[in-house]
Amino acid sequence: MTGLTLSFANIVLAVAVLARAIFRQFRTRPVGALRARTFVILGGVGVWQLAQIADSHGFTPVEAVTLAVSIGLAAGFGWLRGRTAAVWIQDGVAYRRGGWPAVGLWIAGLGVHIGVEFFGSMLEGLRGSGPVANASIMLYIAVTLGIQALVVSRRAAAVVWEAEPLRQPVA
Repeated sequence: MTGLTLSFANIVLAVAVLARAIFRQFRTRPVGALRARTFVILGGVGVWQLAQIADSHGFTPVEAVTLAVSIGLAAGFGWLRGRTAAVWIQDGVAYRRGGWPAVGLWIAGLGVHIGVEFFGSMLEGLRGSGPVANASIMLYIAVTLGIQALVVSRRAAAVVWEAEPLRQPVA
């Protein structure tokens, strides 16, 4: 698989996942047990792609640092989005809903991710994004979605603790 194909496939998949995530920010949804399937699949794809790159040419120190910074920022932006979601109890069920602040954080987070990866690629002497930058987007999305879901789930559990007993389990 060439770098261009990998990049195009990642862009298409990332846009689809992000469009779904942003659309879901505006829907009121019950908070249930944390389901890790999506995060595991996206994270697995990201790790697999990064492993392919590591096998073919390894990571330079700059690539490793920019990847670590990017994943750390993914966690930070996921935490922030999880904190902006409204969480409440209604009829014994915990609900959540995001909004424009979460969308703004999605845009800012992706901009920062692209900026960090672009800066790392520039330090490597590349004129565009490098293979690690292209492959890291899936892992970035998995981490940021996973942290957001974990924060919302924990916040719902705290609200439940202070409110009435629920009719559903909350992780």
